[in-house]
Amino acid sequence: MYHYVEKVTASIEEAKEKLEHFITEDSLVFPIFTDLHTEDIDHMHMKKLIPVLELITDHIDYDATINLGDNFGMLGRNLHITNDDLKARFERVFGAVYAATKHPVINVNGNHDAPGTDFFNPDFWNSIVRGRYGNTMAVYDDSGCYYYIDYEKANTRLVILSLPHDSDVESEMPTPIWGFGKKQLMWMKETALNTDKDVIILSHVPFFYKYTGDMESTREVWTGSEARVSYASALCGLIEDIDEAVEIIKEYDNRPDTKLVACLSGHTHEDSFWLPGEEKDGYRNPLPCHQVVTTATCLTQNEESEIGIKLDIAVWNPSKRELNMIRIGDGEDRKLIC
Repeated sequence: MYHYVEKVTASIEEAKEKLEHFITEDSLVFPIFTDLHTEDIDHMHMKKLIPVLELITDHIDYDATINLGDNFGMLGRNLHITNDDLKARFERVFGAVYAATKHPVINVNGNHDAPGTDFFNPDFWNSIVRGRYGNTMAVYDDSGCYYYIDYEKANTRLVILSLPHDSDVESEMPTPIWGFGKKQLMWMKETALNTDKDVIILSHVPFFYKYTGDMESTREVWTGSEARVSYASALCGLIEDIDEAVEIIKEYDNRPDTKLVACLSGHTHEDSFWLPGEEKDGYRNPLPCHQVVTTATCLTQNEESEIGIKLDIAVWNPSKRELNMIRIGDGEDRKLIC
């Protein structure tokens, strides 16, 4: 552990030197982690993450930590644990993250955080984050927990989306609904994007994502009380109302007094960077802005790496119209001009 902390500290100090060249009075700074796929507070991924968050907090000034979701990974399928057990694990993990950061934490629910592909009740995530691990003004419904946060110094709004929504836990073959849902779409149009501020969107699942595998293959799922099976295509998701969401976002971006900065996502477990409308490998970014995807934070034991962890420090500079993603740990920095 000593050598791990030593390597991470060196990476953080290097990141701090870079930050000094980017920071202005109106800058926003956000450490980002995603796709922990942990099991509990004593899991190896948490043993990697918590010291890093503590070191970042000790060395770098920032506005909030962004957690892009999928905190746990298929525990229901692997361990068949109960909802109460999973909730207790969430509380332990979130409590440790909050203690390590000593700053606000912006949580985005992923498809494994419920509602999603592990089929816990639709209100499961909401019962955990309500008034504690999310914005106190957030909307909580069958679409999960979605909200926005305004930063006046940067004239910028973070819009935090929830995807997927709802899970039919009672059906013979449970199926999640990969979509934002009508309520959330209306909220996006009439509330979240009804602003003249710059907007950064946070969504666990990238807008270009779609399942391209065998549509008929099945996987075991866990409803919180019994094992079932579901189609892998349903679990791995086609966003059914993506076109509606994109049109709402384009309406905002087309206004003369607004600027859509970027969409930040996780989910794919790979770093990627997408220009507006860019196509590659059969995928297309439908958004009129950059899409920046951050890989899973903690590497598996089988992967070779120098440090064994990957976090981004996002730095939004409105006056320079730059968004820099500074890597702590393994990987490369990324930069976009807005």
